[in-house]
Amino acid sequence: MRIKFLTNSALQSKFLIIIVISMLVPLVLIGGCLYYLIFTLMAEQLGIPESIAINLFPVIQKINFILIAGLPPTVIFLLLWGLFLSHKFIGPLERLEKELNRIAACSDCAKRIGVRKSDVIRPIVDAINKLLES
Repeated sequence: MRIKFLTNSALQSKFLIIIVISMLVPLVLIGGCLYYLIFTLMAEQLGIPESIAINLFPVIQKINFILIAGLPPTVIFLLLWGLFLSHKFIGPLERLEKELNRIAACSDCAKRIGVRKSDVIRPIVDAINKLLES
């Protein structure tokens, strides 16, 4: 079982950046569009009088507070989720690379590569082990 979630692998860093960007960009775009839609277009289209607009300012301030308070935990959660996903992708590849380097250093084809049963690259490892047998 791999305990270390952040490896020194440049590949994991690339995957982590791709995953986090793919989660943050839609979040910011959708949030920004909804914010713009609610507060700008509604006010312009409805032609809200100034007396009503003054009453809406506390509501806008509460919504802004909720956004400011809710955004950091959301970003932290997305970063942790991205780290977990990048580890799930890169962890088995790093293990495979380490095992192949170990076999190559010993020049011993009798050794086999071991990975967890749940690893996605299990079929590749089985094929390499069959190659080593022959």
